[in-house]
Amino acid sequence: MLYYLFTCHSCHSHTTIKGHKNINQLIETGFHQCSQCGMKNPYDEMDLYDDEQPETPKITGSKAHAWGIDNDAMPSKEDMEVYQEDLEGIEDWQQFVLEEFETSEDLTQDDKYGFDDAVAQLKSHQFVWVKFGVWAFQFKLKRFYKYHYKTWREFCEKVLHQSYWYVDKIIKAVRVIRDLICAGFKVLPQNEYQCRFLTKFWGEELIENWGMIVDAVEPHLITSDLIKSRFCSREKRDEKWLKVDGKAWEEFEYKARSKGLDPKEIIENIMENWEATEDEETTDELDDD
Repeated sequence: MLYYLFTCHSCHSHTTIKGHKNINQLIETGFHQCSQCGMKNPYDEMDLYDDEQPETPKITGSKAHAWGIDNDAMPSKEDMEVYQEDLEGIEDWQQFVLEEFETSEDLTQDDKYGFDDAVAQLKSHQFVWVKFGVWAFQFKLKRFYKYHYKTWREFCEKVLHQSYWYVDKIIKAVRVIRDLICAGFKVLPQNEYQCRFLTKFWGEELIENWGMIVDAVEPHLITSDLIKSRFCSREKRDEKWLKVDGKAWEEFEYKARSKGLDPKEIIENIMENWEATEDEETTDELDDD
């Protein structure tokens, strides 16, 4: 039996045409019209097979999403490729990001001797935010931003597109990671938010408290909520009244209850994570010295 493997040049959908009758009709018309996008693709005898049916490529990644095909939402190899034209006209920092796509392609299954090195690279990339924090610390410590911006706050907002207090939190979290690595821990907080509840500890107190978490919980089960519940418990105090517009409170309470939340707990959490917004001069902990 004859088989013709059709691949649309426009939408890249795949179809297998079988039988002499259908293929003769295809040869006579000289083209096949795609059932997905309607584009007419010319007949190519190189795509004609005899006796053995070719394997139809699986539609994956963004191409599958474009046609509404559920393919586990995982990108295909083609979706992750970076071409030379992709690097044209982009900023330097964006090029550094895209270069990671090319570097990762060097990994092969046959490279068994390089497995440990590859795993080390992979795990280090889990903490790429630490590298950002180290660089941010140096920018702030050395006032490097003052070449083009008056304040640390302006630099963070205009260049990094982050609030200055959040960048400061990353810097503080990086200190925690540094201390724990130097203390010999193999299991570390995975992000800035997990470190946030540990930044109040230094030296032996930090080592002791993080050791309690690591000894009691499997690494993959350590979450921000777990760390928070361990180190952010607050003593109950006498309740205070808060005067707000009745209509605004009713709407707030309704939205909270509809999501199964306690309105009072929401307010307490907001106050616990409240961030200062004063001018940089009153919050900058790093002076020129």
